[in-house]
Amino acid sequence: MQQSSQLAPHGVESIRIVSAYEGGFAQVAHLSWAGPGNPGDASLYIRPFVGTNWTAKASANTAIAPNASADVTAQLLHRKAKFGEPKLSLHHTGQTHAYVGPKTKHRTQPVQGPRLDHPAGGHVATITCFALEGLPPLGRPLSADPPDIEILVPGPGQDTARLSVALYSGTDEDAMRQRYPFLQSTTLLRFDRLGMPTPLLFGLRAAHFPGPPQPTPGVVAVGGWGPGAAADGPIPMVSVWVGPDEVDEPASA
Repeated sequence: MQQSSQLAPHGVESIRIVSAYEGGFAQVAHLSWAGPGNPGDASLYIRPFVGTNWTAKASANTAIAPNASADVTAQLLHRKAKFGEPKLSLHHTGQTHAYVGPKTKHRTQPVQGPRLDHPAGGHVATITCFALEGLPPLGRPLSADPPDIEILVPGPGQDTARLSVALYSGTDEDAMRQRYPFLQSTTLLRFDRLGMPTPLLFGLRAAHFPGPPQPTPGVVAVGGWGPGAAADGPIPMVSVWVGPDEVDEPASA
């Protein structure tokens, strides 16, 4: 994976989403892509960071009302989760599922949406955090050197009520920037493999929400509707969320 505007000698393989916290940086989520062993696969994996003795929960729904908040009930639960176990998998094919633990029994049923390389492009996932308390610290300065980079985003109380990172995918860079003006001032990441007919582009947006922060630690990742999903009908959605046991339900996309 490379930056589309200025191609780096070594591509980006993973992105760590971090936010300023108590004089350092809290680690929120880790993004990575399918390995080079499958040259036609550009699947995206989102792994939320977890605090000590946190619980991971997940749910898969085939039809969620569009553009509406929805309470999501956990279908799977795994206590004392470790980083890397909770994971949202958005496959190149449009299939999405989530894990809460290391075994097959910890995986949700898949949902099917448009392929990540759908020509229309669009929003494919959202990462949310209402409070940074309990998340593991980075413990070092930020790195912008590929293949593994950090991206600093505003956290709760930093001119926004919550941390929110939206991810976009598409195949036409000009069309993506025209459709989403906020992508015009950011660098898109280009995923290019020999087995893919066209590069797949990814963009990130850290949104700001007014209001006071909510004292609810944990991280939520949702996706599954795919780029180009119809805005006027039910959409599939998979959720994975981590936090202390009292954190029950995630926010919707």
